[in-house]
Amino acid sequence: MSVPPDADFVVLTSRLAPDRDGGYAVAVAARLRLLRSIGVARPLLLTFDVAADDGHAEVSRDDARAGYDTRNLFAELRDDSSWLYEQAREGRPDPDAAYRVIRDAEGREVVSLPVISGDPGWYLTTAPVVVPGEQGPRTVAGFSELWRAWLTRVVAQLRSRAGDEQRCVVFICESKQLGEVIADWADPNLRIVHTVHNSHLAPPYEPGSAVRDDGWRRWLALLDRFDAVIWPTASQMSDVAARFGGHEGFTALPTPILPAPVPPTPTADPDLGRLRRGAREVLMVNRLVAQKRVDAAISAWPRVLEGVPDAQLHVYGDGPLRDVLHTLVEERGLTESVHLHGFSDHVRDAMRTSAVFLSTSAFEGQNLAIGEALTSGLPVVAFDVRYGPREYVGTGGVLIPRDDVEGVAAALTELLTDDALRSEVAGRAREEARRLSPEKVGSEFARVLGQVVARPARPRAAA
Repeated sequence: MSVPPDADFVVLTSRLAPDRDGGYAVAVAARLRLLRSIGVARPLLLTFDVAADDGHAEVSRDDARAGYDTRNLFAELRDDSSWLYEQAREGRPDPDAAYRVIRDAEGREVVSLPVISGDPGWYLTTAPVVVPGEQGPRTVAGFSELWRAWLTRVVAQLRSRAGDEQRCVVFICESKQLGEVIADWADPNLRIVHTVHNSHLAPPYEPGSAVRDDGWRRWLALLDRFDAVIWPTASQMSDVAARFGGHEGFTALPTPILPAPVPPTPTADPDLGRLRRGAREVLMVNRLVAQKRVDAAISAWPRVLEGVPDAQLHVYGDGPLRDVLHTLVEERGLTESVHLHGFSDHVRDAMRTSAVFLSTSAFEGQNLAIGEALTSGLPVVAFDVRYGPREYVGTGGVLIPRDDVEGVAAALTELLTDDALRSEVAGRAREEARRLSPEKVGSEFARVLGQVVARPARPRAAA
């Protein structure tokens, strides 16, 4: 299981912030581990976030230990912005725009970024990015040209290091914003593999529903530019191909899930500890955002307590709705049985001692936490939504029609009160998890990348 040796593999992401980006960050890290597992010696991760002191440095140290290299656009500009100055043209700041000044460690201005407020398409602005220099300021046209300038530099450095100006470079793009910017890069030795992390659908989340937003609409219009598109589920891939068109580079490939950690004192029967210690504990792991519908779980909880008075609901994850959900818990009088824990690095430990995993999302891409639950032998109760739960839960849990709060309560009550049933479903959950193993996913990933390198680059407009 190995990839072609005559290529460099570069993962592009806006940022890598596990405590803020939930499953997205987990999926990006998993992609890097997968590259290592299929024979890429030192995959390169490129991040484009401005922040310097919000944990990025810590993530970078973790990346280095994991066997891949990390570079950040603004960290490099703080070290030396002369390369950008050389690529820029004479120009001045936009007098009508506000600017954010980025400074180096000595407080010197290295670049000034236009501040685009309230516009989801801020990265498409052509407002000048200003680069100071001894001969006066120069500019590049917005974030798109800034990002392309850095990527051009990185590609040139990789080819120089290899001593081959024609060396194949494969971008694995994890962000739709970055995908828009590079979709017209007409380099015959550049390949673009684009991943998908979430559903493209707006309510009611059916195949013919409206597209979620303008960003998705623009990105879907570019599908024929990407050498491969990796979808988290076959059903989303099929829906998009039928509606917007597909090509030979489309493939469905889940994010791999690492095996559950071995408990410090394993028992002969791995289910026994769960049945004794956590038989009344239900676990949720997700960001506290509207998509995840934690409010639906809280609404179902009083009905669960009617049949299981000592049941406990533990919610791990943080987000903008934390205060709203905390208030809802208080208003329902559930503070003794519903617990909002915030972000935690110990979710897999919680899975080992819980009884059931719950997902009440309105829509999904894959839902990595469901995969982790299955791998841990944890029965899953989930809304049957596009996309993910239907394809990955299988017989390892119970799928409930979307928004059926009564159905959630009934399924949880049955699993919490029937130890034999719960043990049986736990065994099936482990079987369902086999398709998510790094070995199985890695073999397919290597095949996809091999085909991408072997095929000519797809036609793209001239840069």
